[in-house]
Amino acid sequence: MNKFIVFNFKMAPVSLLEAKEIFQVFKKFSENLKSYKIVIIPPYVYLPTAEENLEKEYALGAQDVFWFNRNSITGEISPKMLKSLGAQYVIIGHSERREYLKETDAIINSKIKACLNSNLIPIFCIGEKDRKKGEPCLCLRIKKILFEQLNYALRGIQIKKSSDLIIAYEPIWAIGSAQSENSEETQGIIALIRFWLARRFSEKIAKNLVILYGGSVNSQNISSFLSSKEINGVLVGRASTNKTELTKLLKKLIK
Repeated sequence: MNKFIVFNFKMAPVSLLEAKEIFQVFKKFSENLKSYKIVIIPPYVYLPTAEENLEKEYALGAQDVFWFNRNSITGEISPKMLKSLGAQYVIIGHSERREYLKETDAIINSKIKACLNSNLIPIFCIGEKDRKKGEPCLCLRIKKILFEQLNYALRGIQIKKSSDLIIAYEPIWAIGSAQSENSEETQGIIALIRFWLARRFSEKIAKNLVILYGGSVNSQNISSFLSSKEINGVLVGRASTNKTELTKLLKKLIK
C-alpha cells in the first residue's frame, strides 16, 4: 500500500496568486512522488485552479461538505458540487471545526453518510484535546475519548470496503505546536483504532483501512512517521502552504 500524504491548506493562502505559486511547488516534484498517494486539499475557492494545474498528478479533496445535495442552505457546499470540481476526498470532523464551529458528533455522522452516498471518501479526524504530563497514550481516559468519537460519528454507518473511509488521528495538543507525538506512541493509538474497527466492522477492514497521523507534521519529523509500517501516512497542516517548509518536506519524501 502506498503511503498517503494529505495536505490540508486550512484557510490559506490569502490570494489565488499565492495558491498558484504553491501548486507550482507541488508540480515541480510530481515526477518524484509517484510512490506516494498525494492528496491536495485547498480551500473551496482554489479547487478549480488546483484541478486545472494538478489533477493529473495528484488527487484533490475538500475541507468540509454539507450533508444534503439539494437544499436552500446559504453558504454551504454540496457533495455533488465537490465532485464537479474534481474532489475525491473530504476532511470531516477536524478538531478546529469541532472547537470553533461547534460541530457535534451527530453533524459529523451526517457528513460522513453524505460523502459515502456520493462516492466521496471521508478523511475522518479523531483525537484527544490534551495529554497530561506523564500520561501514557493508551490510558483509560484517552481510550474513552477515541472510542466515543468513533462510536458516535460512525453510528449507523456500514463500511463495505476498507477504501471507503480514511481515519486521521490528530492529537489536538500537538496541532500548531513544536510538540508532536513520537511514532511509537502513534503506533499504539493506531493499534487501538484497528481494535475498535475489527469489532465494529471486520478484521479485514480493520487491517486494510488507511489510518493517518496528523499532529504538526513537518520536514523534521515526517520521515519517522512514514517509516512505521503501522502508520499509513500523514495529514500535513501548516507546512502545506509555507513554500520554504513545503519544499523541504517534499525533498525529504524523494530521498
